[in-house]
Amino acid sequence: MADTAVRKLSAIFSADAVGYTRRMAEDDVHTVQAMKEHREAMAGMVRQYSGRVVDAVGDNLLAEFASAVDAVGCAVDIQRQLDGANDGLQFRIGINVGELIVDGERIAGNGVNIAARVQALAPAGAIAITGTVLDHVEGRLDLPVRDQGLKELKNVPRPVRVLFIEPGASAVPAGPESVPGFAGRHAIAVLPFRNLSQDVEQEYFAQGLAEDLINRLSALRLYPIIARNSSFAFKGDDRDARDIGQLLGAHYIVSGSVRRAAKRIRVNVELVDSHDGHHLWSHRYDRELSDVFELQDEITDSIAGSLGPVLSHSEFKHALERTPADIDTWDCIHRGIWHLTQGGRDDARAARDWAQRALELQPRSAGAYTLLAFSEQYEAVNRWSESQEESISRAIRYANQAVELDPDDPLALTALGYSYNLAGERERAIVPLERAIELNPSSAIAHWALGSALTLAGRPDEGLPLIHKAMRLSPSDPLNHEFLFSLGAAHFVAGRYTQAADCACESLKLRPDQPGAYRLLAASLGWLGDEASARNAVTRLDELFPGLTAEHLEGFLPAGIASQYVEGLRRAGWKG
Repeated sequence: MADTAVRKLSAIFSADAVGYTRRMAEDDVHTVQAMKEHREAMAGMVRQYSGRVVDAVGDNLLAEFASAVDAVGCAVDIQRQLDGANDGLQFRIGINVGELIVDGERIAGNGVNIAARVQALAPAGAIAITGTVLDHVEGRLDLPVRDQGLKELKNVPRPVRVLFIEPGASAVPAGPESVPGFAGRHAIAVLPFRNLSQDVEQEYFAQGLAEDLINRLSALRLYPIIARNSSFAFKGDDRDARDIGQLLGAHYIVSGSVRRAAKRIRVNVELVDSHDGHHLWSHRYDRELSDVFELQDEITDSIAGSLGPVLSHSEFKHALERTPADIDTWDCIHRGIWHLTQGGRDDARAARDWAQRALELQPRSAGAYTLLAFSEQYEAVNRWSESQEESISRAIRYANQAVELDPDDPLALTALGYSYNLAGERERAIVPLERAIELNPSSAIAHWALGSALTLAGRPDEGLPLIHKAMRLSPSDPLNHEFLFSLGAAHFVAGRYTQAADCACESLKLRPDQPGAYRLLAASLGWLGDEASARNAVTRLDELFPGLTAEHLEGFLPAGIASQYVEGLRRAGWKG
């Protein structure tokens, strides 16, 4: 091994197709295609569970996970998904926890060998795990297992305990619903802080304080944090924490209030277990307004400390280093974010104005450049600007400036990746989006953007699990119509037109004026041969986007996908 090789303990996942050689001899073309589709779907599931595909050669897929709970959860979901396939291709999966030798992108070692040997013992369509895996997941996942006892494995010096997870099993967490990729940990939702001041201007401050807390907790990377778009949907909602927790899929609810008078501020914060409504922690902070960032740090430290001793001082201190240096800049950025979330044309322009004011106060503000990038994206996506190409070009330029100023800002990286995606540079978009998720695994928008980029890069089944994860991280997101559209687009690219049409309909229920969703619906129905429904969708598409042409589609979609849409639309009666 090279000097770069390191050792670490990981969960090793090995999957292998059953009867692959025989199927290749019988029908190599369809077998290769089925294998490609299944491997892409498995790679997407591995991403969803925060794992890494190490190798995918022939009929095998090798991956590693930091958590045995995530590895097993991923395997169970993969087998459930493959069980619904109609091509008859089945997989055996083996999982082991052991020491790896990591050399660049490759892994090796006895832990890998054991995973492969155990996988070969699994029944078709099932999962085999070692006793070390059971030690890590027992009590955290409710799984039906059959103990096979100690097994002698080839080239393994000592017998290994092997257990089979029953086909059709469901990896149910021992507690409330969990988010994939967080080792079964409970999710946290931060609700919008209530403004108790007479001055309505403090609404921005209260919202900004809660947003900053969401960002800080997300950056700690230890718990899934429900996205602000979902948790902020409960602004002014007086429902019990148990009801809100159930709706958001969050075990812990953080709520608070802000009262500001002159230059003093009082913040009350509480942490509630939504499972039983028990108040776990609460605190009141009275400070001079000039101490606002010290106050934010103190709130974050206190909440993080209440979540358990696993949150170490060094981890959250690193996450707190990027506090904005000027309160006016901070206020401007959060006011701009508030406008941007309203979704209107005037709001997008107001967001841009606030970003410019922030830059006047702090010319090297990564947050301000990120806000500018997102506002330009809104202009381009909604066709509000005179030139979509110029808006996208500006978005790329602003996002790159943000990343140069703060290379580890997940939102800046998301803005950059999504800008590249809008520009048609799909592969280039993937790198910053993967980095954004690495830095903030709770970012719904980054998961959605990466899933969309993978779809348009011709890898829809790899993108689907990421979009699903975005919806789990932000179940009440105002962008859910976009999430559903992206799910439908992925199914469309994969040729699953019934599912694509269903997703388009669900998206239109949330927002009926989307030309893109009607384009997806009409093209899907065209391919399905549902002429009457397809014509209705085309009529609505023409009303919302009268200037749509084949050339326009070819201008922002990859050639193969654009042709797929054009053919489906023409079958639906479209004349563009």
